[in-house]
Amino acid sequence: MSFEATQITLIKPSPAITISTKAKAMKAAEAPVIDLSIGVPDFDTPENIIEAAYATMKRGETRYTAPDGTLALKDAVIEKFHRENGVTFKRENITCGNGAKQVIFNALMATLEPGDEVRCPGPYWVSYTDWVLLLGGTPKVVACGIKDGFKLTPERLETAISPQTRWVFLNTPSNPSGAAYKLAELKALGEVLTRHPSVLILSDEIYQQLWYADAPFTYSGRHARSWRSGR
Repeated sequence: MSFEATQITLIKPSPAITISTKAKAMKAAEAPVIDLSIGVPDFDTPENIIEAAYATMKRGETRYTAPDGTLALKDAVIEKFHRENGVTFKRENITCGNGAKQVIFNALMATLEPGDEVRCPGPYWVSYTDWVLLLGGTPKVVACGIKDGFKLTPERLETAISPQTRWVFLNTPSNPSGAAYKLAELKALGEVLTRHPSVLILSDEIYQQLWYADAPFTYSGRHARSWRSGR
């Protein structure tokens, strides 16, 4: 007798966690292992962050907050986007969560209907398609090969979009490929998306600080409004 919900049977254990567990076991056996499975830093939480969190708790800031974040947190996010990405938001444009996984899952949960399709350029982060399946949607992976630098092209995007397409995912820099979109590439994708105003865009840029190229990082959100207005 199984107590699992039917939806759970649609997904598989995370490959990243599986590899990480194996790597830990090998390290425990003193095998020479370099673990590149899970995206965690190779250093402990910096002391200034620990002290700031401690001071905040000592001030009594330990109660429930608004589910989308405190005003101070939203203001800090707004300042970050203005400083690092050159865009300005209002508080009502910002929602915060316990990490990228929760925020993306919530966005999908609030918008997906059974039969809706989500276009996901591949290679892709392993959780994307599982979330879509759990929420009754249909993930559609758009293969992006090495000749395209593992990036979605306007031609592939146009061909992939159907009347059932609800979301298009962009992940830049990408996990796992490391591919990052240039300004001209994002504009070309935007030209396609302006012809499909019912398609939502999810741009996952959690790794934007891990940037080692000479050219500056291109933030896609800076151009999202022009995509939607057709400019």
